[in-house]
Amino acid sequence: MIRTKIHNFVLGTLIVSGGVVAIAAPAHTYTPQSLPKSVQSRHIAQSTIDTAAVEASVHRQINQYRASLGLPALTRNESIDSQARIHSQRMADAQAAFGHSGFNQRVQAIGISYQAAAENVATNRGYSDPATQSVQGWLTSSGHLNNIKGNYNLTGIGVAVNSKGEVYITQIFVLSSSQTSTPTNPQPTTSTIKTADVEASVHRQINQYRASLSLPALTRNSSIDNQARIHSRNMANGTVPFGHTGFSQRVQASVSSYQAAAENVATNRGYSDPATQAVQGWLRSSGHLNNIKGNYNLTGIGVAVNSKGEVYITQIFIRKP
Repeated sequence: MIRTKIHNFVLGTLIVSGGVVAIAAPAHTYTPQSLPKSVQSRHIAQSTIDTAAVEASVHRQINQYRASLGLPALTRNESIDSQARIHSQRMADAQAAFGHSGFNQRVQAIGISYQAAAENVATNRGYSDPATQSVQGWLTSSGHLNNIKGNYNLTGIGVAVNSKGEVYITQIFVLSSSQTSTPTNPQPTTSTIKTADVEASVHRQINQYRASLSLPALTRNSSIDNQARIHSRNMANGTVPFGHTGFSQRVQASVSSYQAAAENVATNRGYSDPATQAVQGWLRSSGHLNNIKGNYNLTGIGVAVNSKGEVYITQIFIRKP
């Protein structure tokens, strides 16, 4: 069995910037492929995978793609490589979940003054060329592709393989402070952001998009709103990581019975219209877009803002009989 899995941001990569930040949390994508026994026998033993060669190949392919767009090459940095390797090894050893847990700490541990940073991760097993498999997966995902094409000048790549032959790849992108970044909009202060208005705007924009597809409007539900607000507040306060931790419990606490449920989350900072920024990010991500277009009839939206001006938005979708 050959399998591949990628984690997406706006199909699931994670972006953090010293100025404006826009993040949409992803879901995991897992694509199993059943192959003939003659092909399945090509599984690669852990000892045959040269992790340094895989790292070099990822770096080369990413820079080749950037060159094709007239973008400058990314320079590998040993400190960033080290943090990427640590994360890949922790995922391979199941000490960290597959995804972006601890991303902020990794960037800070690099010891480089930076303006923006992002991360792509991938895992696959059974491929003779795990680097190409990962890079091609990223290139077909809008979120990962945005990171690859982003305004960064440094990168670090780390590869780890476990006893099952699973290859974990982490690539971190950094724009060091010595580089010039795109000017951002003035950051609104926490007190100027009216969370109720942001919630209403998200609801309105999502229903407008559904109406454009002749889909029925989603009705806001106060119980679902409450659970979405709690989650946004917990993310804003750092009580839980950015993502979908506790999703099942939120749904169960919202309604007594349901047929299906989904969730989109986003965070941004420095935008005068955080609702539109979040919604547009979701609409550019196939995973988030599927939730928006899904067969649901109820929704709840919660917004929270922390002292840094970071806006956290949670929207829960529920189909109730």
